Amino acid sequence: MEPQGLRLRTRRTGYRMEDMASLARTGPALVALTTVAAVFTAVPPSSGTAAAAAGRTTVRMGSFNIHKDDKVLPWTAKRRARVASQILSNGFDVLALQEANGNTIFPSLYRRVKHRYAANARCAKVKGTRVRDARTRILYDRTRFTGSRTISGRILLDRSYAKSADFACYQLLTEKATGAKFLVTSAHLVNGPGAAKDRKRYRQTQNLIADTLAVRRAHGASWPIIWAGDFNSSASRKYTFDGPRRAMRQGIGARDAFAVARTRKHGSYNSANQLRRRPWRTSHHVDHVYVSPGIGVSRFTVVVRLKGKLYRTPFTSDHNPIRATLQIPF
Repeated sequence: MEPQGLRLRTRRTGYRMEDMASLARTGPALVALTTVAAVFTAVPPSSGTAAAAAGRTTVRMGSFNIHKDDKVLPWTAKRRARVASQILSNGFDVLALQEANGNTIFPSLYRRVKHRYAANARCAKVKGTRVRDARTRILYDRTRFTGSRTISGRILLDRSYAKSADFACYQLLTEKATGAKFLVTSAHLVNGPGAAKDRKRYRQTQNLIADTLAVRRAHGASWPIIWAGDFNSSASRKYTFDGPRRAMRQGIGARDAFAVARTRKHGSYNSANQLRRRPWRTSHHVDHVYVSPGIGVSRFTVVVRLKGKLYRTPFTSDHNPIRATLQIPF
């Protein structure tokens, strides 16, 4: 079934996804109206594994919820500088951002980092349509990668057009030196405790997986996939179950980079610092990097700013960035 708002055209060079021409008529560019179950059965878990890989390339993948503009952490020039400094100084090759609103936050931040990072995925609001800003962005090292404008867009996680609907953003990246291709998503799932929210995060993750697999399948590809973002869930007793992790394991056998990394740095520091100077150190992370089968994980780091045993203030965000060093097959 052709995904809503997308037109697949067969050319000599293969397949392309083009939705801008039909977007105004059809609404948001969602990938995959097929059911989650159908996608899971159609794509074998071994797709894109290292078995047929010619080589591997190392990618330092990060995720950072930079916090919205509010009274607690207003988006001042000084906070912009702190966020930009954390992005530029921590060796990210690719970085998934959350709460990066396209009207108030991302443009001013991007001006500070665009000399190193590019961001051309179609995640912003489309004027004259029901498509809102995804509030998530993907940055990538412009000297090392190219980002597909055509194979990029928004994923509506809860299949709702409500103002509070949660979006993800996706993009295909290609390494210039090797030609290695991989699909990246930046997601921000619904927040809050309780069984109802846990079930909703489980469904949102199912939709996220289904739509990224649909993108890959539509192009006849087996690209490795990285799902990064603020999943608002962990193994903490605060949650009745870890919905995103369960969906990832059941749906495609995806692994949490923190759980499988060979080494960890500051892994006990929770990724959500909650603006507390004295850190919570229970190894419960609501921010995650999930990887499809075949991607190796050599290291996982929670990036912390410390002064002695306490967090350094003023805070940059209520989240600490995370970084996973990945070996991606190609």
